[in-house]
Amino acid sequence: MAYSSHNELETTVAKYLAHWRKAEISEIVAMCATDVSYHDLSSGAIISHEELEQFLKDTFTSETGSKLDFNSITYPNSNSAFIHWTQHLKVPGQRKAISVGGVELIVIENGKIISVHEFYDYRVPAPAERDPYKEKVHDEQMRKLGLCEADVINIQDRLERYFSDNQAFLNANINLSRVAQAVNVTRNQLSFVINHGLQSSFYELVNRHRILYVIDQMPPSNVSYSVVSAALEAGFNSISGFYNAFKKQTGVTPSVYRKQLYANNE
Repeated sequence: MAYSSHNELETTVAKYLAHWRKAEISEIVAMCATDVSYHDLSSGAIISHEELEQFLKDTFTSETGSKLDFNSITYPNSNSAFIHWTQHLKVPGQRKAISVGGVELIVIENGKIISVHEFYDYRVPAPAERDPYKEKVHDEQMRKLGLCEADVINIQDRLERYFSDNQAFLNANINLSRVAQAVNVTRNQLSFVINHGLQSSFYELVNRHRILYVIDQMPPSNVSYSVVSAALEAGFNSISGFYNAFKKQTGVTPSVYRKQLYANNE
């Protein structure tokens, strides 16, 4: 059963993330259905409900001292959420932390998490050392654009809601100016927020939403399905561009991802 309101789904996801931040293992397990499946796609393992508590204990033990940031959340439908995260890990013998990013797809039914797919994992640069000159330039850019930090966060939220609610990314001719007009900001303001707030380019952001859309349309592997048709429907006008973007975001090809996604149903 899907949620009757978006707010209920957001509340459940927020509760789940709060437990993760505090490493509250029993609370995380309690939020999961007894037939939950956790897909750790980097290792190919599927963790059952009976194994979940020990898996979480091992995870939090191995990541002691790490810092986890939840960057953004998108809602492809009424009972699931894509959670974009970055984890900063301290490695013995290294001065700087190693940052690892990924996305989790969680699916919720009847108030319980029924599945989690951790479907890609990549190394990102460690945060740069503080540079007062760059900070000054950044602040000056914001001032010229008439923005403050609260504005940046607000625009990010409006942008994500615009993509989620209107699926404007399906339009192959989408561009920065049209989206800026739709979220009621200038083109330069939106470009700044995407580049500096989301650490992305406009078309990287668009392609991210398009790929999430394609993934949401994927049926079980025993059902006839055309990935080319799905890519074109999602707004890609180049099949090679779609395959490159998909592999960059998920780490695997569409066919491999689909097999991994439905492995527990076969």
